[in-house]
Amino acid sequence: MEHGTQLEGYEAQQDLFIELYPEAIMIHSEGNILHANLACMNLLAASSLDDLIGKSLLDFSPPEYKDVVEERICKLDQHGIVISPTEVKAIRLDGKIIDVEVRGISLNFKGKPAYFMIIHDLTNKKQAEEALRESEARYRLIAENMTDLVCIIDYEGIFKYASPSHVSVLGFPSEAYEGKRGREFMHQDDLPHVRKHFDEMVESKDVRVFHFRFKNIRGEWIWVEAKATPIFHENGEFEHFLIVSREITERKMYEEKLTYLAFHDTLTGLPNRRLFNDRLEKEIRLAELNNRYIAVIYMDIDNFKQINDNLGHDIGDEFLKQFAQRVKGCLREMDCLARQGGDEFTIIVPELNEEIDAINIAERIITALQEPWEIGEYSFHTTSSIGIAFYPKDGTSRLELLKQSDVALYGAKRAGKNNYKVFS
Repeated sequence: MEHGTQLEGYEAQQDLFIELYPEAIMIHSEGNILHANLACMNLLAASSLDDLIGKSLLDFSPPEYKDVVEERICKLDQHGIVISPTEVKAIRLDGKIIDVEVRGISLNFKGKPAYFMIIHDLTNKKQAEEALRESEARYRLIAENMTDLVCIIDYEGIFKYASPSHVSVLGFPSEAYEGKRGREFMHQDDLPHVRKHFDEMVESKDVRVFHFRFKNIRGEWIWVEAKATPIFHENGEFEHFLIVSREITERKMYEEKLTYLAFHDTLTGLPNRRLFNDRLEKEIRLAELNNRYIAVIYMDIDNFKQINDNLGHDIGDEFLKQFAQRVKGCLREMDCLARQGGDEFTIIVPELNEEIDAINIAERIITALQEPWEIGEYSFHTTSSIGIAFYPKDGTSRLELLKQSDVALYGAKRAGKNNYKVFS
């Protein structure tokens, strides 16, 4: 029951994010559309959600893009795959072909593997770029009346032009930038990769899209997404970069939250099974490289069902959150506590010098759980059974270590619960 409540809460959060997201979101599974928000319906000229549900992505792809779309769909076979910003063309339901930029991440939607697509309309950007090629004067007129940040920067990163929109977005007048180096306003951690993009664009003559942080007049760091186009003279000599960017701070927050939900348990805030598995695989590789030990601890709560049945699921949920925090207080900073689901938890104990170090942690947990729980109007006792397996003695793969620690856990339960057992 608790797991069902948790899943419903997770799905409700997903639905809220999708509907409130300011840009178009489409969710598909194996290329078939499962859901779209209102912004997506407007972008694709759909009069209702029924116009989109069940249709294939290929229905909205011009013939020259269908191979690319099919290839991408085939790659989305596991959770957590992030697709970097990609420009494509899309066919609206009214037949109009538009330029869009697609990004997103694969994760579960209503219990099924799916892919969240965030779709941005590039129409205004394309018009601005085309205007520049036709006439710089005409381009300036457009740039001065658009909300995107438009600037021209030379190879050394010095502003030759900054649109008036910098005032409304960042607070500085355009004159504050002209003649200054971009690095004076950019977060120092972002400088190396932006410089790398600039150098590669001059070499390849390709357009690049990248993110960085820019300082506003209050000294705050604002995330922007920039599309940079290298401009060359007719003789092929580099002239300057045209950069069209927009603030994406809010979008960054949404995307970080979606990514967090994909890898964390929504009730306790702990890493979920997916993140735990990734971390364990990495720790095994490091242990093999450095000839170190790892312990995997598998634990569950003795008689947890009675708490839910007798005290209610609200008390059960709060107990799980407090249980996670009490166990976490027994661990080292480098250890990783995760919730597998229900009342099952796992711990990675890396960089061990000897097995007794992990056994001491299990003993600390057992001792900490003897203290009574005070939740709401209730005071009660509960305990945990713990199983421990060691790398490389008990297994050299993630599956082996989880299996052996689970076997040890049930050995602890057969021995009377409220104790730990090492796999043997």
